[in-house]
Parts: sequence; C-alpha cells; structure tokens
Amino acid sequence: MTRLLLIALSLLWIQLQAQNDSQNLLIKNITIISANTNGITSQVGNVTIADENIIYVSKEEPKKSDYYQVIDGKGKYLIPGLIDSHVHLANTAGFNGTLKNKYPDLVQLYFDQLPRSYLYFGFTTLIDVNNYDPKLINRLLDTEIRPDIYTCGEQVAVMDDFSMEMEGYSPQERYDSNFLNDIYNSKISLPDTIPPEEHTPQKIIKKIREQSGICVKLVYEDEASGLAVTWAKPTTHILRDLIAEAQEFQLPLILHAPSLEGHQIGLETGVQIFAHGLWNWSADPKDFRNRDLSEIHKNVLLQIAKKEQIAYQLTFRTITGEQDLICSDFLKDKNLEHVYPKSYLDLLKTEEGLWGKNKIFGRSEFLKETNPEFYDALRDNHTSDQEMWEEAMEIYRHRLNTVGRFLAENNAYLILGTDTPAMNMYTNPPGYNGIIEMRNWYEAGIPLELIFAAATFNNAIAFNLQNLYGSVEKDKIANLLILNSNPLLNVEAYNDIDLVIIRGDIIERNQLSALEN
Repeated sequence: MTRLLLIALSLLWIQLQAQNDSQNLLIKNITIISANTNGITSQVGNVTIADENIIYVSKEEPKKSDYYQVIDGKGKYLIPGLIDSHVHLANTAGFNGTLKNKYPDLVQLYFDQLPRSYLYFGFTTLIDVNNYDPKLINRLLDTEIRPDIYTCGEQVAVMDDFSMEMEGYSPQERYDSNFLNDIYNSKISLPDTIPPEEHTPQKIIKKIREQSGICVKLVYEDEASGLAVTWAKPTTHILRDLIAEAQEFQLPLILHAPSLEGHQIGLETGVQIFAHGLWNWSADPKDFRNRDLSEIHKNVLLQIAKKEQIAYQLTFRTITGEQDLICSDFLKDKNLEHVYPKSYLDLLKTEEGLWGKNKIFGRSEFLKETNPEFYDALRDNHTSDQEMWEEAMEIYRHRLNTVGRFLAENNAYLILGTDTPAMNMYTNPPGYNGIIEMRNWYEAGIPLELIFAAATFNNAIAFNLQNLYGSVEKDKIANLLILNSNPLLNVEAYNDIDLVIIRGDIIERNQLSALEN
C-alpha cells in the first residue's frame, strides 16, 4: 500500500511539474528594447517567462531551455506592453445617450470588444482617470482577455465646478454628489442639510482609496477656453490641501489644465501630472490667431520641464480627434474594422452617426450667445461655420505641436495619454487612438526615443507602477509585445505587432480583432 501511494504521489508530482513547465516561455534571439532611468537599451538577448512574470533577461540562453515553449525572435523586437494613462472606459466611442438607449445590443457588442481592441493595438495597461461607472469597470475586470486596468476613482469636483456646469446638474444633483467642499471660496455656501465634514479632502481621498484608486483627478478650466466663466474654479488652498492628503497615500494628482492659468496654478500648488497640453493660450479673442509661443508661456513650460517629479500628458487626440471628425474621411480607415464590430461601424457611417460633427457645429450658437466677442474673432473672414471650426482646430493643433516640441527639447517628463474617447467621438477608437496619438507626437517633431519612453517606462514611474510594468526586467509582469519592426526607427512599428503577451499568455494579434469576434 505504501509503495502504491508513493508511486501515485510521484506521478502526481510529475504531472504538476509538466503543467507548470508548460506555462513557461523562452523568447530567444530577439532584439530587446527597454527603458530605465539611464535611458533606452537595445540588445539581442533572451527572455524567459514563468506564469505571469519575467524571470530571466540576458544575452545568454538559460540553461534549462528544454523546459520552455520556445519562440525564435530572430529579426523581431520585444518591448514592454504599452500604457495609456488617460482613458475613459465607460464612455462609448461614437455613441451619445440617444444612440445608447436606442441600440443597447450594439453597446453590448462595443464593450465586449473593448478590452480586445486595446490589446490588438498593444496597450496592455490602462488607467481610467474618472471611474464614474464602477459596475462597468468591474465587468471589464471580470473579462478573461483584457489589459490590466487601474483607475483614479471618481473624478474630484468642487461645488459648482466646470463639469457640473457643462453637464447642467441641478442644485440637488450637485449636493448629492461626492463633491469637495472648497472652504476657501467665500462664494460657495452649502445648505444646512449638507454635512461639510463629509466633503473634506480626507473624506474624498478615503473614498478614492476605497475604490482602489491609484491617482486623483480634478479639473481646472478658465476664460481661455473661450467660454464665459459661470463656474467655480478650485482655489489654490483647496488644491494644496487635496494634494497633501493624496501624497500621504502616494496618490499623484492629475490636473486637467489646458490653459496658461491652469498650468500656473498647477505649478504653484505642486501638481504631479498635467493632463492635456497647453492649447488654450489666451482669454483675449484678439490673440486667438497668434501662432508664436510667448515668453510667459515658455517660462511656465520650462519650469514644468525642469521639475523631474512633474509628468505631462499632451493628449493630442482630444484636439486632433475633433479635427478628424469635421475635416476627414476618418471612417474609411481600415484599422477601424479591428476596433468596432461590423454592425456598430455600419451605424457610425449613417446619418445618426454624425451627431458628434453636428455637436461641434452646434457650439457656434452657444458661443454666439455666451461669448459673442470670441465667436466674432473665430468667425472673422469665414463664409461658414465649417470653415471657422476647421481653422480653429488647425490653430489648436499648431499650439500642441509647438508645446510638445518645446517640452521635448527641454527634456520634460512626457507620458502617453490619449483621453480615449473624448466627447464619445468615434475618431477616438479604443486602442487605435493610441497609435494615432504617437503618430501625432512624431509629426510634431518629438523624437521616437521619447515616444517609446513616454508609452512605457515614464508612465509606469508617474503612477508608481514601475515595479510591475514599463520595462523588460526580471520580476516584472510579463505584459510584452513582439513587433516585426523597430519602434526606434519607425513610429508605425507600434502597429506592426506579431504577438501580444498579457500576463504571460501568448495571443496572436488577429484573435483580438473585431473581425474575429
């Protein structure tokens, strides 16, 4: 009996060992491109993976190579999986509320494909900066094949802030929200039914931590947006208090601040991450067509560039996505077939799918009523609103190009974020939007080496994820891409993926396409 038991145990051990070894992978003879604090390295070498982690990286093959599934990477390139640090996963690219209510089955298809779309284009880690729909995020987290997902918890808003105004929240909706009470703003008063102690920085950060947030996001908009300010801006004092509380738990604060004033406030208060490039240059309508970066703007950007602890998201696609919406035949791009299910894409090509373009043109009437001086400055010398908005988008893009180049030339800590999908635009297709964002950077004159670092190592550092992601190193999670071409030579290499490896599992790229699902 004892002998039979020993034999059974031995067989079980062999079986378990075989199962364990079958999960191991050796990628040999491949060019490994990675970044660290000293820069970017590129060398031919070997990488082994056990379960979810990288366990070996070297020029030499491991001694126990017989135990591994082997991929010969000769002529190919191994890089860390890409990180998009500014997404809105609960937004539906191409669908507004009306379409979502009318076509729930298409919405279901969209979200079923969503995680695969990001992986198809190489994005293996995502950071949702406003988790306003935890149920949907949890649904995505329960998906078997998906990127790694983190969030900032629910976006922080002071009472009567920009977001509340733009969404048209009623007073009761505002009081019922998890707002931050800006005690330094004398113009804000709360009814006696609202306990102020429930809306302190401490309570806000506590809730974000309960939501497993790894960061904090807040919005700062001002007159340079072209809108007459009817909202409350967060004071510098409440920003400092919020940042101090967040830092107690190593949560970086992301400030949505696309204006000069917003950048100055961020610098003054110690913001760690700027969301959105400086595209709102001046509140004076007469300066709108000015194409030169002023010395004041340069000085602020230079201060940001010199502070190593400040990261900067350019988010070109917030602007160029709108530009594509009104100026191009974007829906003819064949890459969209890998993002959107066919029936979903077909609807985007109908009259119903044009709501986004119509919404942009609808801003004309809004501007005419709320800020006629700004509208007149934009409309000057144009025969149609179409012409007006085409020129406006070109100016905003020029500003981003100028700011991006200036920051790159001054060694700013750039990180890749796309704002996908801003305004629910179909021109912000999940996953593919990141590829276009990198193209926009390259077209602006930002070197390929900086683009690579921004999409990998820099992002991991900025969000305190460097022990898990961002480089090809021992003990890190095996989120990797095998490319057919070199991303340090050609930005299109990021869309030339051979294999996606997510937590050690190998996935052929075509299996992730909407055409296959």
